[in-house]
Amino acid sequence: MKRVTKALLLTLVLACVLLSAGAPAANVVAIESPLRLSIKVEGEQYCIGDSELDGLRLKARLVYTNLGRETLILYKGSTNVSRLMISRTLADAAAKRFEVDSSITSASSGGEKCYRGRVPSTCFVSLQPNASYEVDTNIRLFVVRGDARAITGAVMSGDHVLQVEVPTWHESNELAEQLGRRWQQSGSLWSTPVTSAPLPFTIKKEHQVVDCP
Repeated sequence: MKRVTKALLLTLVLACVLLSAGAPAANVVAIESPLRLSIKVEGEQYCIGDSELDGLRLKARLVYTNLGRETLILYKGSTNVSRLMISRTLADAAAKRFEVDSSITSASSGGEKCYRGRVPSTCFVSLQPNASYEVDTNIRLFVVRGDARAITGAVMSGDHVLQVEVPTWHESNELAEQLGRRWQQSGSLWSTPVTSAPLPFTIKKEHQVVDCP
């Protein structure tokens, strides 16, 4: 009888473990990045393209905000977009269903002068908790003139959602780790790419184009 009881108890324990392992992770909360990137569009310009495409150049400000509890050290040259993502809706953006998902090659480095010293140089900004840093940039995309036909890599008129990815470090991982240790008394060096919060925007079907420099 004792053997039966022990076997039954063991079966119940195993069942509980399996149920716990297979249960939905309802209480798992996604960890939010301590560095938030948002976009503020300050102007737009439609540029002459070819027979079917026009360019849209957005004059924008990238806003980096420290949502964490410790100081973040950010390279001031974090201005070049390396990836452009456009979705139809906010739900599509959350699900990573993109109309356009294009990579852009860019490189920017302040040189060796930026990495000397026991504290971060003027090439970097120290973001205290809840502080923000803003920098100007241009975001370029292609639009289909008159919605003539679907063209890969371009979007038609109407409402869309924009996101960009910006690299914040252009040197080796080894140097980032070295500087992180050297500057740890000043804060935490941020060296990973940042993806912006989704930004709804509208492309006009009828738009005036100019010859952009």
